[in-house]
Amino acid sequence: MAKKEKIKKPFYKKWWVWVLAVIIVGAIASGGEEETAKPASTTVKTETNSETTEKPAKKEIKQEEKKQFTVGQEVKVGKFSYIVKGVEETNKISNVLGDKTTDGKFAVVELSVKNGDKKARMADSSMFKIKTADGTEYEADAELDMYVNDGGIGFFLEDINPNISKTGKVVFELPTEAKEYNLEVSSGAGWSGGKYEQIKLK
Repeated sequence: MAKKEKIKKPFYKKWWVWVLAVIIVGAIASGGEEETAKPASTTVKTETNSETTEKPAKKEIKQEEKKQFTVGQEVKVGKFSYIVKGVEETNKISNVLGDKTTDGKFAVVELSVKNGDKKARMADSSMFKIKTADGTEYEADAELDMYVNDGGIGFFLEDINPNISKTGKVVFELPTEAKEYNLEVSSGAGWSGGKYEQIKLK
């Protein structure tokens, strides 16, 4: 009598195959959740980086604040260096040419200008302005400079050689109520200017 052959079940009908399939599906599902969580952490890092990039901007604002120079200090602007030696207020100036008076007051500023360039540069009284606390500007009076500079005309179209200093006086006519004001000095006359610093006079 012939033996009956045992019929094998297909592998996908065995119980351990289904258990294994459930485990694999569960692992894939949990792995997917971890991957979706990663972008959230990336967003946090990006926000932190944006905060750190804002900090240098605040430092730049602080660096833009200009130093306040005073009488006796050397002030460098471009190739020129300036030292204000003093300021005198009066309502009358005199010399051999005669007298000059004002209803306001004259501010006579004595200063030295040094050329730090490698070639001669021209200085001029137009390089100087007085600015009051409210922002009003006053130009130097080249004609009055002749009354206060002995044997010369001050800084009117004066060439200064390299590494040489010239001392002179510049006159400004101001209202009597101008109590606080600064002298603005330039990096040059005319087109060679463009940079400025202020020196507190009063």
